[in-house]
This record gives sequence, C-alpha cells and structure tokens, in this order.
Amino acid sequence: MKPTFASPVLLALFLVVPALIRPSVAAEKSPPKFQEVFDLIRAHLGGMSPAELEQGALKSLLRQLDGRVTLEDKPAAAVLPKTSPSISKTVLFEDVFGYLRISHIGSDLAESLAVEFAQLGKTAKLKGLMLDLRFADGTDQKAAALAAAQFLAVEKLLLTVGGEAVHSAARTNAIQLPITILVNRQTSGAAEVLAALLRQHQVGLLIGTATTGGLRQFKEFTLSTGQRLRIATGETKLGDGQAMPSTGLRPDIALNVPPEEERGFYSEPYKPLPASAKATATKGTNAPPARINEAELIRRQQAGEDPDAAPAQTAASPVRPPLRDPAIARALDLLKGLAVVRAAKP
Repeated sequence: MKPTFASPVLLALFLVVPALIRPSVAAEKSPPKFQEVFDLIRAHLGGMSPAELEQGALKSLLRQLDGRVTLEDKPAAAVLPKTSPSISKTVLFEDVFGYLRISHIGSDLAESLAVEFAQLGKTAKLKGLMLDLRFADGTDQKAAALAAAQFLAVEKLLLTVGGEAVHSAARTNAIQLPITILVNRQTSGAAEVLAALLRQHQVGLLIGTATTGGLRQFKEFTLSTGQRLRIATGETKLGDGQAMPSTGLRPDIALNVPPEEERGFYSEPYKPLPASAKATATKGTNAPPARINEAELIRRQQAGEDPDAAPAQTAASPVRPPLRDPAIARALDLLKGLAVVRAAKP
C-alpha cells in the first residue's frame, strides 16, 4: 500500500527538510576534481610559491593516509641496511642462563642465533635463555621468520611476505629450552614479527610493555630526488592467517617502567639506585629481610627447608651487585623457577 500524507505541506516538508540539513546527493556524488582545484589555487593564491604550495599539499596528503604511505627524507644511499651484527650483546647470568640482545633484524640473525647459542653452551649446560628485543627494529620480515625457525623442530608455515611463504624446516638442532622474550614500546617492525612468531608457536613468554604496532608490508619506490616512497601493500599475516595487531603485542607479564629509566637499565642492568633511594632503603634498623625470589622459594620447598629463613651467607660467598633491570630480573626469576620445576620432575 502506498503511503498517504495529510496535506501537500507535509509532503513538501518531507522532501525539503532533509535537503536543508545535509549536503545534496549530487554534491556527495560529484566532489570537485583535485587537479582542477589545485591548479586554480596555484594560479591565484598569493603569498606562496608553487614549490611551497606543492610541499604543503604533499605533507597534508601523507598525514591523511595515516602511515600507509611514508616518505623517507634521506636519500636511499644514506639509509643502507645495517651492517653491524644483529646480536649486539651476549651474557651468561649465574653461569646457566643465557642472554642475547638483538639490536635489529638483519639477514644474518638466524645464523648468529645458532652460533651464539652454541658458544654459550660451551661454557655450561644452559637452563634457559633470554632474548632481548627491547629497542630492536628492522624491516626484513623474512629474516625474522627464519630466526624464529631456529626454535622449531618441525616444519610450519610461519609468515607470508610479498606473496612468498616462509616455512620452518624440520631440524634436530632446534633451540629448545625455557625462553623469555623482552619487549617494550620501541620493539618495532621485523622485531615485532619475531616476538609474535615466538609467542604464537609457544617458544616463550613476552615480558615488558606493549610493542609499537601498526605493522604493514610496504613496497618501496625511489623518487627522482633520491628519496624513498614506501606504500603499504597489505597487512602482515602470520602462519595462522591472523594479522599483526595494529595496537601492538601485549606482553604476557606486563611491567610498568618509565621510558627514561628503562633506557638506563638497558645500557647498564646493574645501574645503582639514586642516592635518595639508597638512603630510603638503608634507613632504620628494623628493615624487613630481603625478599627471596620465586626460584629460591621453590628450591627450599623441594629440599624441605624453612621458606622464611634468612639467606645463608658465608665469608667465602662472592658478592654480586644487585640486578636492577626489572625486565631481566623478572625473566631471570621465571627461568630459575622453571629450571627448579623441571629438575624436580621424574
């Protein structure tokens, strides 16, 4: 049944009022052509040179595209891939817990992981490994997948990059022991992909703060000026088909460390406390005893010892400086606890 209206006035209001409170359909369907508007502005706007106008229009366009298109100001010759080693620091904590700091994801990372892990194993039988991806970056997502493959013993689809599928291969020398992965707000690009792959395949837990996010796959073009224009061609998808989260990876164990303090701990994990903090820590004679960590508590329970007893100290015991880096300290506690539990299993 067709609708009826009480009067021609109501019909007129029904047709006219919507047109008054919204742009016309014709205007929505036929916006002005960009080139026509730009040419008129360039020809008649005073106070700006054509070069300044073009530069302003370009900047506005890139802002509107919200990171999907980026322009690198440095010429391509000045931004060559990093030639420094991907692994910048190797440490052995308490003789049995390895630590590898990855500064960037390079094509040498997979081989470096195997070499450095083998070198750590020559000193002692490792009980755990920390991979530090804080402040790490890189654009080589395929290299990130090949690095993750070092920890997998079976063949799996890890990543599809530029239409190329990257698989892990079945291997007998995969790195398989308790792993912790340290991440923070500056873990970005291919380093973020490596962290995601390790967690997805249950290699280890993420400790720290949420990563950068916003990861995409880009195609790069060199402009006549020598600058590089990078255009997003799609999302980065892991082997299970899930896209990398735009908001970044959420750690399994979250830490709240101010960025300026974290940078200091990153450069020196045994960094002394400020004088004011030392005074607070030593003030008074009724201070509570030092808190034992998770690994020591489990060890005491397994050995039938009193969990509340003060730590035994002897004159011959070496004095180690306290570890101040919260991320490394938490990762080390977790690995020590896991080592005790694994040793207790029949």
